[in-house]
Amino acid sequence: MAGLIIIRNWLKTRINNLKLEETMKTISKIFSVLLLGAMMFTSCMKDNYDAPESMLTGRVMYNGEALQLRGNEAVQLQLYQHGYAKHDPINVYVNQDGMYSANLFDGEYQMITKSGNGPWSSEGRDTIYVTVVGNTVQDVEVTPYYLIEDAKIALNGNKVDASFKVNKIAGTGIDRMIMLLSTTQFLSDAEHNVDRYDETENLAQYDETGKIYSFTTKDYTNNSMFQTALKRGTLFGRICLWPKGSDQGIYSEVFRLK
Repeated sequence: MAGLIIIRNWLKTRINNLKLEETMKTISKIFSVLLLGAMMFTSCMKDNYDAPESMLTGRVMYNGEALQLRGNEAVQLQLYQHGYAKHDPINVYVNQDGMYSANLFDGEYQMITKSGNGPWSSEGRDTIYVTVVGNTVQDVEVTPYYLIEDAKIALNGNKVDASFKVNKIAGTGIDRMIMLLSTTQFLSDAEHNVDRYDETENLAQYDETGKIYSFTTKDYTNNSMFQTALKRGTLFGRICLWPKGSDQGIYSEVFRLK
């Protein structure tokens, strides 16, 4: 009799353990379903946020003319939007033709040039107030240190000649003159695959408006990239003047030489 009682108690305990195990499995399944549902709901909420549909565009200019710059995210403007606790700027990059664009939400913004960035004076670095509604155009006027005017780059066989006129605006000295050659039209002091050469001697005498600077003629007979560019018909040139104390140079337009 005692043995039957022991067996009965063991069976009851076993049944209760099985019920508890099944209950825990059920609870685990329910929790997993709820967690998955929450994740899907959160994902849907993120996907349902409206993307910015307005476009702010413009040019970085001096006296009505867009400046020639480095591009490749080297020169930045900064935007701040009113009414938001987050005060980090929206960085807007200027391309080598002085153009910029940014996808934004409609609203009120403040625009400034980035401190210490760009071949222009920081004096009079005014804040521009912009109301963005749909497609909005806002040019940015700056005072460059120098301008390159009447630039000329000529291909003579395997030789290249280049010259330009200096226009001094707010500069305090010229650090170097740079001649650039590349197989693409996107070229700067950092982007060039044929040649870059810097001239740094006797530049003080050219630190004056109207002075004409001529680069030393270079012979590229033995430059394989130059010869390849000639054969393919894709050779481009550009001039850069680098002001003293500036993190960027001012450029000429891009010349197609071949």
